Amino acid sequence: MKILHVDTDDLDNPLRGGQPVRTFQINSRLAQEHDIEVLTATYPNAVRRVSRANIRYRRLGIRVPGWGLSPHLSFLACLPYAVRRTPHDILIEEFTPPVGFCMLPWHTTKPVISMVQWFFFRDWERRYRLPFERYMRSLGPRGKYKRFIVQTTCMGDYFRELLPSADIWKVPCGINADAFHQGSGEGNYALFLGRLDISHKGLDFLIEAWNELACSGLRIPLKIVGAGPGEKWLRDQVSRHQLDDVIEMVGRVEGGAKEALLRGCRFLVMPSRQETFGLTALEAMAASKPVLAFDIPHLNEVVRPEWGELTSLGHVSEFAQRAAALWKEPQRTADMGQRAYRAARAYQWDEIAKMQLDIYKEVIREGA
Repeated sequence: MKILHVDTDDLDNPLRGGQPVRTFQINSRLAQEHDIEVLTATYPNAVRRVSRANIRYRRLGIRVPGWGLSPHLSFLACLPYAVRRTPHDILIEEFTPPVGFCMLPWHTTKPVISMVQWFFFRDWERRYRLPFERYMRSLGPRGKYKRFIVQTTCMGDYFRELLPSADIWKVPCGINADAFHQGSGEGNYALFLGRLDISHKGLDFLIEAWNELACSGLRIPLKIVGAGPGEKWLRDQVSRHQLDDVIEMVGRVEGGAKEALLRGCRFLVMPSRQETFGLTALEAMAASKPVLAFDIPHLNEVVRPEWGELTSLGHVSEFAQRAAALWKEPQRTADMGQRAYRAARAYQWDEIAKMQLDIYKEVIREGA
């Protein structure tokens, strides 16, 4: 089977999110028996072509310094030609910022499956004051888009409302078998792990909560791990609130170092305003750690009250109180971590890759 996968994000992009992780984890397993090429957008110092785990990656488009949308828009402009020129039996179209639908069913005669990991039309519409979600809603019902793989029930409901006749499969994110660590200790710090995007990841809420804790006399050590456009603002806020002795800015960490940080924390904090799944939460759960998060769609299907603390979105004082409870009650926190570990066992990449391959085979049998 020749699989062409379109994903604007890339594992090597220093500002990447969780989307290319899923793309790689699925395709690296399928590439053992199938021919796979992934088209991604460019980024600073990108190499145009690279091979990784038998997957061919090709970077499209250009980056104009100072214009943040240039990699996305130039990527979209290059896609039709690249798709028409690349042999494939099936096309997997990741939802792509800023527009969602890339219109690729208009440029291939082969079956197309829309893989929904990026799901922030409304946020981008507010940010750039352009009608991105309205564009998607106008394009969707025109008949070309009829197959979707989503990660959560909430996401599936959205597309059933948009396209009642569409075929929709739910296939969540997963985790590697070697990432599981049962009973990995009490932990001596809280951990944030993710892209340093202030609004999306709710880092302004996190600073407010930790400042409130410090003012009450409870100074919980917090490691902030990641990189992104909000780093300077974050460092300024840490200094402004005199939290330098409490909050450590670690930078971006991958692989074994990231797993060690997860094993060493007492709990993970995810103050996000929006998520499309919550892969970081799943990684913490596999390391036997509970998750403190806001009760938001999609994420609340991964983090449940049995192994996490969910608070109302934006209620910083409640978030701080739950953090204090997790810190002061290490045995309860450890028990929650054990429940988190057991829940995470249901999400393993090998099984998830098989689920996705079965969908591909079913769609190819049915034809375009």
